[in-house]
Amino acid sequence: MRVLVAMSGGVDSSTAAALLVEAGHEVVGVSMRVHDFSDRSRGRACCAPDDLEDARAAARQLGIPFFVANVEEEFGRAVVDRFVDDYLSGITPNPCVACNTAVKFDWLLRRARAIGARLATGHYARVERRGTRWALLAGRDPAKDQSYFLYGLRQSALGEVVFPVGDLAKPAVREIATAAGLPTARKPESQEICFVTSGDASAFVEARRPEALRPGEMVGTSGQVLGRHAGVHRFTVGQRRGLGVAAGEARYVVRLEPESARVVVGTSAEASTDRFRACQVSWVAGAPPPGPRELRVKVRHRHEGVAGEVRPAAGEAADVVLAAPVRGVAPGQAAVFYDGEEVVGGGRIARG
Repeated sequence: MRVLVAMSGGVDSSTAAALLVEAGHEVVGVSMRVHDFSDRSRGRACCAPDDLEDARAAARQLGIPFFVANVEEEFGRAVVDRFVDDYLSGITPNPCVACNTAVKFDWLLRRARAIGARLATGHYARVERRGTRWALLAGRDPAKDQSYFLYGLRQSALGEVVFPVGDLAKPAVREIATAAGLPTARKPESQEICFVTSGDASAFVEARRPEALRPGEMVGTSGQVLGRHAGVHRFTVGQRRGLGVAAGEARYVVRLEPESARVVVGTSAEASTDRFRACQVSWVAGAPPPGPRELRVKVRHRHEGVAGEVRPAAGEAADVVLAAPVRGVAPGQAAVFYDGEEVVGGGRIARG
């Protein structure tokens, strides 16, 4: 089998390539140049120039061909521009979901098909054939599971992708990389948002769109003015730290009002909800379930999930009613629906 392996320069994707080589497949490595990193000041970011060289070195060690694909235009349009626009609109984006859906498992998958190959990545997730359909499953290691970011994959893609490390825990991945002599074996983890190299998302937004910044008021839920802020892009629903207001009790962001440039804060209970609508919903099976389903719902990557009823609605939407209120259900973030270890679908949390 010919396999195109997306190599980010990290240990996971390098090990994925090593496992495929060991299994006797015809393996080709590719790294994606996704962003101009000439302005990076500090921090680690995957897919930066140093990472491309690490990926190249890993491919050389494995004896496989290696290429670099320039996807700056596609990545900039589908991921970076959307990231900035969302924050300025009072929405908390999830760039990893956008990258996987629009770049890795669209643009790159089409290139793999063009050379008669399947596409492999270092994601901690699994794919299984169940009857007439493909099922997307969580990775075996719950501490590393990345299936949350992959809910946008459809049946056509799942039949053509491979996740070689999905059955492994991180220590085992590093052991395999060490045994294979990979230069990435002990490489530390990269930061979550690859193009925000400083680690400061708000500073990134401010540098990209300074003309769109709007300072405003920070108010309580009853309307009392508590202070001022430098822009709604600095906040997310459920946030507690960095609010800049003194109060006798903990305050959390309840909602963002970009039209009036207001940040509304309140108690933990006021910043929690047990129901919301998801938009731009993608169902892994290719079609929504025929009616409401009891599923586990994750509203952010590190969220353990909570039981809830998911009700498919018209217009690629779903209404979600949780068994218990959850703090920080942030518009723009992904809500992903699980049946046990299987990803049923997911979508973007809509503004209430």
